[in-house]
Amino acid sequence: MDKVEQPQDGNGITILDLFDAVRKHVITAVVTLIVVVAAVCAYTFTRTPQYTATSELLATYRSSAGTAGAPSTFNSAGELNSGADYINSQIQTYPQLVKTESVLQPVIDDLGLHTTVKELAANVTASNPNSTMLVDISVNDPDPKQASNIANSVAENLRKQVTSTIYSDEGDKIISPVSLTVVQQAYAPASPSSPKVKLNIAIGLVAGIVLGVMVALVKDVMDTRVRRDSDVTAVIDSPVLGSLSRSEAYTGTAPVIISRPASREAEEIRRLRTNMMFVLPDEPMSNVIVVASAGPSEGKTTLSVNLATAFAENGSKVLLIDADVRNPSVSKTLGIEGTVGLTHLITNGVSSHDAIQRYWKPNFHVLPAGKQTMNPSILLNSRAMKALIEHVAGIYDYVIIDTAPMQVSNDAAVFAKEGPELLVVAGLGITEKKMIRQVARELKTASIEPVGLAMNYGEMDKPQRNGYYYYGSDTDENGRKRQSQHKRSGKAKQGEKAETH
Repeated sequence: MDKVEQPQDGNGITILDLFDAVRKHVITAVVTLIVVVAAVCAYTFTRTPQYTATSELLATYRSSAGTAGAPSTFNSAGELNSGADYINSQIQTYPQLVKTESVLQPVIDDLGLHTTVKELAANVTASNPNSTMLVDISVNDPDPKQASNIANSVAENLRKQVTSTIYSDEGDKIISPVSLTVVQQAYAPASPSSPKVKLNIAIGLVAGIVLGVMVALVKDVMDTRVRRDSDVTAVIDSPVLGSLSRSEAYTGTAPVIISRPASREAEEIRRLRTNMMFVLPDEPMSNVIVVASAGPSEGKTTLSVNLATAFAENGSKVLLIDADVRNPSVSKTLGIEGTVGLTHLITNGVSSHDAIQRYWKPNFHVLPAGKQTMNPSILLNSRAMKALIEHVAGIYDYVIIDTAPMQVSNDAAVFAKEGPELLVVAGLGITEKKMIRQVARELKTASIEPVGLAMNYGEMDKPQRNGYYYYGSDTDENGRKRQSQHKRSGKAKQGEKAETH
């Protein structure tokens, strides 16, 4: 049998953890993805399309610049290098120069634009491709034709500003050392430059997937309740022997094997019974099964009652004991008298003939909790209680003991320490993860290895009618309500006193 091990901390989050988190919270991840993509699409398709037109100028150096009409030849290699350096230094100023009033105001005047220099400057950029003497003028505008007109006008006015003549104090005209020549006119673009629909959607998909995984992981880390089998098996290293779905069938006044023998709920209980029979060791008192849960409201009593019924249906002689004397539930669940039971039997208040009742079949006996007459811990830890368990273990094929939640008391550990097998019940969506960890620590301290785990309140899968066998219908082939053959006998035999040796 596998040992109960503590979860390993400090290993960080692995890829398997991410996959498991996404699998558990796949709806959250998908919703996050949809929201992100929808937001990106909404932003993209509500933006006004912008068209970008670009004109290009070439910067050259005028050698021996002087008065107008002076020659423009380089006299030496040094002068050539000096000219290149000068142009490079000047080009670095053009991104700011192109946004100035001296360049843009003539553009506004020439084209009759209804805008300001500041507004126009926000849509005009100048750049210098690396290792070139080129200057690119780019303009964004909702109108492609307008974008090209503005780009050409800005290029022309920048050329004029850079290459304009400068007058000396004597009135001579000094030619600028830098000459700009338009080498590429701007043309109206055929398609918008923004928004980039395909790129934005691709970014939205990637961002949605990443954010969805992160949200799922955060939700998984912040979720304090058990949601899947793996949440329990990661802490308590025992096999999952069965799962009970969240169904109204389990809330009835009789076990599902009696009330709905052909239902899928009944098959869930039968599967749990069969798996229990396989894993129970061939050792003394291993036929005594202690059913416990970490906390209250996890369905341990419902499981105990139904499991005992399944063993009885199989022909085994079964005794169901309600040892949760603090909060007795078995008698209420079965609808039988529960005022006299375990507490009276242990204290010799009544005989076994008066305390143990027969239910449904001659081989199915029930020992209710009875009224609380003394401290439960003292009562359940007494020699009389141990002697009773040893006695009934030799009389019955199976003894099912429904105990208090381990959050309330350690009764289950006390019983299991003496030889009976422990079945831990966890309610999906109910059980707190911290309580499962606490239970694992207590069991390890007591050197108790649970025989298995049972999950309660699982989501019911959609029934399939095209399979080999179909469960879940309480009607026959003619549409009439199917009557349980055990309904009458179960009620009739409730409350009858059982005969024990």
